[in-house]
Amino acid sequence: MLAVLLTLYTLSFVDRIVISMLVDPIKQTLGLSDVEMGIIIGPAFGVAYCIFGYVFGLAADRLSRRKVIYGGVTLWSLSAGLTGFAGSFIGLLGFRVGVGAGEAALTPAAYSLITDRFPHRRLTTAMAIYQMGAKLGASIAFAVGGISIAFATTLQHQHWPVVGAMEPWQIALGLTGLPGAALALLVYTFHEPVRDATIKEKADRAPLLQFMRAERQALLPMAIGFASIAITMYSLTSWTPTYMSRQFDWHPAQYGPALSVISLLGAGSMIVKGMIVDWLYGRGIRDAHLRFFTWLLAATTPLGAVAFFIRDPWVFLVVYAIMQVVALQFVVFMGATLQLLVPPELRGQITGLFLGFFTLLGLGAGPTFTALLTDYLFRDEAKLGYSLAVTTCLTIPLAWLSLRAALAPVNAAFDRRDAAAGSVT
Repeated sequence: MLAVLLTLYTLSFVDRIVISMLVDPIKQTLGLSDVEMGIIIGPAFGVAYCIFGYVFGLAADRLSRRKVIYGGVTLWSLSAGLTGFAGSFIGLLGFRVGVGAGEAALTPAAYSLITDRFPHRRLTTAMAIYQMGAKLGASIAFAVGGISIAFATTLQHQHWPVVGAMEPWQIALGLTGLPGAALALLVYTFHEPVRDATIKEKADRAPLLQFMRAERQALLPMAIGFASIAITMYSLTSWTPTYMSRQFDWHPAQYGPALSVISLLGAGSMIVKGMIVDWLYGRGIRDAHLRFFTWLLAATTPLGAVAFFIRDPWVFLVVYAIMQVVALQFVVFMGATLQLLVPPELRGQITGLFLGFFTLLGLGAGPTFTALLTDYLFRDEAKLGYSLAVTTCLTIPLAWLSLRAALAPVNAAFDRRDAAAGSVT
């Protein structure tokens, strides 16, 4: 089950990221600006992910989680592949919305399945293995995406049935997106864990708003903190390929393998970090998931301040790699905390809301905010690095402050949970 979920999560990030390697050719073909491409990469995906995160989270609490995942994978894969057939900004926008809506189905249902299958003392490691998909997906997107772009170039002048001539970026999107519609069937290769019937009954009358109001002192700073670091993560993921092209004159075949290796290192580090958190949790540190992540953010803050002023591409890649490997993959820490904090009958909905919120602000606002800085503050495409530096210097410290503020109310919520469990016993 975990292997299938990891595979699908990896696929989701391939389809999410590969378009960031095609910014300039898409702009040239369709006559778009950086801000318009920022909207395609960010808000078009992020708003849809936010809206459908709750919808599919609610479905995961009430329906077959395998069916929810199957429908989502099919939707995003077809949308990602068909993005290559877009001939205008509106066409790109519509297909990108489909990608965001479909991907919103996966993680709420996957977290619910993992929580039902694994004991709490192994939960973070299991989620870290699943969360490796983000880095594996980025690695494959940069590696396979670069290869697909190069291969698509050789097919550029062919006349295709029905659609006619296609640009390399259009062919590349079709090659990376459409196969996922077949891989969606993998969800039927494992048995879904049986849920307690009382959980479904509670889910039908679960007081979502009441729970959110009661735990707002814990949930609000967590939401702000994780959304802040999401802005950094998605801004860097979306614009670093373009930055390397503009700053160092590297093309995808050069920076693709380097970014791929960085993503692979980040994927491997997730298991190590998950095991450390489980070790801390097993020794009585109940807020280990949040506390450990704040330590990582503190270590990363100075790097974000200097990375985009480095003029040597290889030194830049080393600093960028440390940032990515150490702290910029955060969802596992958020997910594990929520699974322990939230009642079972509300996990899908709360997870979907959190994922939607930080994706909306992260992927929705992050790339667009960076593009706005480039176009309207610095007024020079060559100063994209300045925009990325401003983004990291604002958001990483804000994330650290917010998550440190969440520690005390999270521990208080754990106390209330334990007290309620003791009274029931």
